[in-house]
Amino acid sequence: MTQFEGQQKELSKLIHNWILLHATSASEFNDISKKLLHSLYEGASFLKIMRIIESELVVTFGLYKTEFDAELLANQVMYWWER
Repeated sequence: MTQFEGQQKELSKLIHNWILLHATSASEFNDISKKLLHSLYEGASFLKIMRIIESELVVTFGLYKTEFDAELLANQVMYWWER
């Protein structure tokens, strides 16, 4: 397993733990994890990470913006990344 794949797996678990969706496994979040990781590797700002999360949760998973706090979730991702 490459470092990227390991990080993707960790990030998918983090997203799964948000308990926003009734997903059966963390692997269901591989696409959003991959998008976030690529952006993080490119030096994405907090705002960009927040927008990716917001877009994916609304467009891909069908949530309403009122069902989650994109800023809080982006903070969690940034904290995970910077550790």
